[in-house]
Amino acid sequence: MLATGHVDAASLDALLSAHPFHQAGDMAFEASYDAMNNTLDVLGVRAKDTQYAGTNVGDYSGAHVRAGYALTDNLSLDGGYWKRKISYRSDNESIASWQAAAQYRLYGDENSNAHYAIRLGVWGNQSGVLSKTSPTLFMGKTLNSVNVNNPQDAQIQLDTIGTWKLAEQTELSAFAGAGSSWIATGDMTANYTNGAGCNYNLTFTPNGTSGVLTVPCSAPVVITNFTTNQSITQEFSYRSNYYQLGGSLRWQKNDWILRGGYQFQHLNRNNVDVLIVSSGGVAYKNNHILLADVSYKLMPKVAVFTRVQVMSNQFVGEIPFAYNAVTAGKFNRRYGFASFGVNVDF
Repeated sequence: MLATGHVDAASLDALLSAHPFHQAGDMAFEASYDAMNNTLDVLGVRAKDTQYAGTNVGDYSGAHVRAGYALTDNLSLDGGYWKRKISYRSDNESIASWQAAAQYRLYGDENSNAHYAIRLGVWGNQSGVLSKTSPTLFMGKTLNSVNVNNPQDAQIQLDTIGTWKLAEQTELSAFAGAGSSWIATGDMTANYTNGAGCNYNLTFTPNGTSGVLTVPCSAPVVITNFTTNQSITQEFSYRSNYYQLGGSLRWQKNDWILRGGYQFQHLNRNNVDVLIVSSGGVAYKNNHILLADVSYKLMPKVAVFTRVQVMSNQFVGEIPFAYNAVTAGKFNRRYGFASFGVNVDF
């Protein structure tokens, strides 16, 4: 059996399998280049966007590595690390993602047509700073720029998985799971010009908001600095619970393996969605994810692959900290990217 599909993470849950390895000592490794741009948009996801078609908005570049090891015939461990760079006009956001999981096969062996497993995983995302240098409407005011320092999220997740052999070359997998998410951020800064033309640097902390006049202003009444006890960080630091379900189909013939998977995720956030809706926005709680890949075996234990991932609502649920009061309005768009890499068995 080829390494393709042996190691799965939260980012690739649509392809989960109940028997990622066959026996103790099996190992698998994957390395990939990930990207999206106008050239790679063969499905027309970007080209159909009436606002951003033909621009660099949503350009994606990055890479990831994943590895897994079977401690026993039934117990395996796996982990992965992603580097992502996403463009928005003149802004380029860098995000690091990580994952680790343990999976135990409850039923089935190498000769079984049915396998059942339980999987416990932890995963998360982090960035040093997210910057938006274009105008942003927030709380009824247009901010000239916004910086969010040290955004990060962490998740713990439990899944049950079943895999059934339908034919000599075909198997079907299905999964259902639930998890909890913690989203946090450090202090935020912004630049704002009021109706009188006075420009301020703003700082938002858990204790309140402060503003400092950046240059002299000729307005009749000028406030050089101010402080309030109103905090908005609860709109960027919050808790969330989620559940998910989905499945995949795998077909193999000779040196070729084809897989297709679907994942549905629903999120319940504890406060940010209420604040978004109360200010006239729309909360996006669901995401539909489609995954497909094809791999070809170059030699007995080495294969190359191409993978495509398409999401109905961008990275809702996959990069949780990216969803907040400022960005929520952008999550009504589809998004996708492609991966090109190699799988190795040991």
